[in-house]
Amino acid sequence: MSPESRRAAEAVPVLDLRAVGKTHRQADGSSLRVLGAVDLTLRAGETAAVVGRSGSGKSTLLHLAAGIESPSSGQVRLAGRDLAALGDRERSRLRGRSAGMIFQFFHLIPYLTVRENILLPARIAGISRLAAGGPVEEAADRLLAAVELGDRAAEPARHLSGGEMQRTAIARALLLRPPLVLADEPTGNLDAAAAASVSRLLFEVTERQDAALLLATHDPELASRCRRRFRLADGALLPGAPEALRR
Repeated sequence: MSPESRRAAEAVPVLDLRAVGKTHRQADGSSLRVLGAVDLTLRAGETAAVVGRSGSGKSTLLHLAAGIESPSSGQVRLAGRDLAALGDRERSRLRGRSAGMIFQFFHLIPYLTVRENILLPARIAGISRLAAGGPVEEAADRLLAAVELGDRAAEPARHLSGGEMQRTAIARALLLRPPLVLADEPTGNLDAAAAASVSRLLFEVTERQDAALLLATHDPELASRCRRRFRLADGALLPGAPEALRR
């Protein structure tokens, strides 16, 4: 890629939400507004945290960013592409390559080994080699080392501790070098020591890959590690310093 092409690619936001709203239809026929006219732009290497009470819409925001859910209004652009303009298959393919998801409850397959879980996105997508990183198996081994699980590669995931499961999930999310990583309460199910380890590794590895990171969390300490911080309240995304997020 020429320097001009690289600069042009870097100028395109990894994630661009414009006036994004989400309303759910309830069983009694009434409407519940979860998000209203949210704007958010992230570029490569940027980190942002969204803090809010349970039920405030943090997970919904991440699902919209990944194209798992569709907005009721507004536009979501992932890696420069309007998700509304894509069919289901094309949207799934874009999500698989452009957005790495990390969930609070890990979502590993317990009978697969740690290495097999990390390789799963490539197996599903039918990818054997990365564009600039060689075979995916080599990429998986590098990530195993990066998240300090090289000695557990052949262990079934069900044998891991909670912290080890989350570190495996981080490696899985980063295998295909997505430009965007979405982390939903990545330390919310861990004890203090495991949470500190996972937090450190999450920021180290995403920075190494120059990925944008958007995380949802209840933890103001975790949020304070992000360059940009927001709080989600009454469907609005508001700027918030770590001190304000404690309230």
